[in-house]
Parts: sequence; C-alpha cells; structure tokens
Amino acid sequence: MRTPQFDADALLPLFRRRQIVTMDEMKAVLGTAVERTVFRKLQAFPYHSSYSHRGKFYTLDALADFDDRGLWTCRGARFSRFGTLIDTAEQFVTRSDRGWLAAELASELQAPVKEPLLTLVRARRLVRKEVAGQYVYCATDLATRTEQLHLRHTPAAADTVPFLRDPLAQTSDETKAAIILFFSTLDEHQRRLYAGLESLRLGHGGDSRIAALTGLDVHTIAKGRSELLARDVHVARIRRPGAGRPPLEKKRRKSSTRSNR
Repeated sequence: MRTPQFDADALLPLFRRRQIVTMDEMKAVLGTAVERTVFRKLQAFPYHSSYSHRGKFYTLDALADFDDRGLWTCRGARFSRFGTLIDTAEQFVTRSDRGWLAAELASELQAPVKEPLLTLVRARRLVRKEVAGQYVYCATDLATRTEQLHLRHTPAAADTVPFLRDPLAQTSDETKAAIILFFSTLDEHQRRLYAGLESLRLGHGGDSRIAALTGLDVHTIAKGRSELLARDVHVARIRRPGAGRPPLEKKRRKSSTRSNR
C-alpha cells in the first residue's frame, strides 16, 4: 500500500489566514490524524507554540510580532521568542537587573509562574534567595546573582534605574490608609479599574505592589490594567440602595359602610 503524501505548503494559507492555529486545524488541512506527521511538516518552517493555553496554539516565526521583551499576544494566546513558559521564565530572570518576585513575573508574563520557577530552582537553572521576607529568583551565575541581590537591597538603585522607582515607598501611612478607605467604597468593577490605574502609575512591578496594598489578586489587577490600556471599559449604571423612584403602592379601596335603617 502506498504511503500517503502530505504537502507542508498546505499549512501556509491556514497560518496566513488565522495567524495562530491549533493542532486539530493543521491535521484537517493536511488530511491526517497523526500529530507526528504535523510536527514533521512544521519542521519546514520556523514556528512557535504558545506558552499559555498549555501550548495549544501555533504560529510561524514570520507572523509573530514580538515586542522588545520577546513577547507577543494574539487573540489571548501568549507567545515568547524564548519558547515554553519555563524557558521564558528562565530567560527573564537571568537577564533581569534585580531578579524577579514570582508575583512580578506573573504580572509581566500574564501567566502563572510559581510552579515553573520552582521547577527551574530544582533543576538548578535558577537560584531562589529570601530578601525582606520575600523570595527573589536570581541567575545561577554568581556575579550576576550578586549584582541582582545588591540592587534589591539598595534603595538608591531607583535613582539610577528609572523603572525601579516605587512611589508607594514615598507615600505616608496616612495616605495609604486613605487609599484603602476610598478603595472600600468602590464596587468590584471599579476596584479592578482603580487598582489597574495605580499599577500603571507605578510601572514595573506595579501589580504586585498594589496587590500587597489592597489585597486584590495580581491577575485581577492585571486585568484592570489591560482593560484601561485597551480602552475596554464599560461603565455600568449601578443604583444605590434606596435610590430611584419610590415603589408605588396600591391604594386600598375603602370599604363603604352601610347604615342599617
């Protein structure tokens, strides 16, 4: 029996039309049910799999518009020039000026990174050090790690590295208390947007700083920040208790009393 032939070029129109595709979509185009056949044909093109969605989506290198961090998002799927989430986390930590907290890196990559970071530490591809009660993930190279930890320990570093400035560090306790009080008066949607706005003002690591102040989850804050940046804000009309027209009550018909004559 003759072995079926599959044309790798048949994948190109699919990628050009969709930008990101799934394994099932590629199987359908090639007319095969075997994943190994798809991967063999993909070798003809430089490609990337998403580090989000458990690697469900694929794209061609020529179609991915990576930013200066090496990241690209398309229809909610996240891709990295460095490959998988584990490889991306390793590169981000190794190249960082001051290492990363897990919450900071999760905000940056918009993905859960706790387990990948622990995997990298166990594999001795990263080192974890405690600084001020928090674990900082650092490079394995001693010189690089020493510099990263030095910057973490040195407040003056914010003067030489602009994105490390932390406005909350200069905020008085009274102001922080006022922020928390104001925050408590907002509904859930408004809290998310306000937290996202403050995170934008703080810049690098803002999500984790606002999370520590307000108690909100970093992913909730990141969602609010993304909504603001995308101008995807829908102002809901929320009526306060007791507001609006008072309810109409049916007037009871007075029963007429007849006098017995």
